[in-house]
Amino acid sequence: MNEFPRLIFLLLTLLSLNACLYMNVSTPLDEDVSVTTLGQNVGRSSTHSVLWLFAWGDASTKAAAADGNISTIRHLDAHFECYVFGVYCSRTTIAYGDSDEG
Repeated sequence: MNEFPRLIFLLLTLLSLNACLYMNVSTPLDEDVSVTTLGQNVGRSSTHSVLWLFAWGDASTKAAAADGNISTIRHLDAHFECYVFGVYCSRTTIAYGDSDEG
């Protein structure tokens, strides 16, 4: 009978460790996607962190648009990657749109 509370505690602990070893997730940043057109160009901008101590990068929408030569943004996505409890993580903003050229 004493084992039941321990089993429940172990199961709850394991359930709380969701995606601690590896995470690779993409999600839209736009809420109004019913009329979305992606456009001709794609640009990406990222931030990175290592060991919870060092972080660098620029994951702004402006940097993603500049990377893809985008002047009119049509849609935005975000991509997250994390390894081993956050020892290394990255966040990428993905911009879709068109340029004024061509």
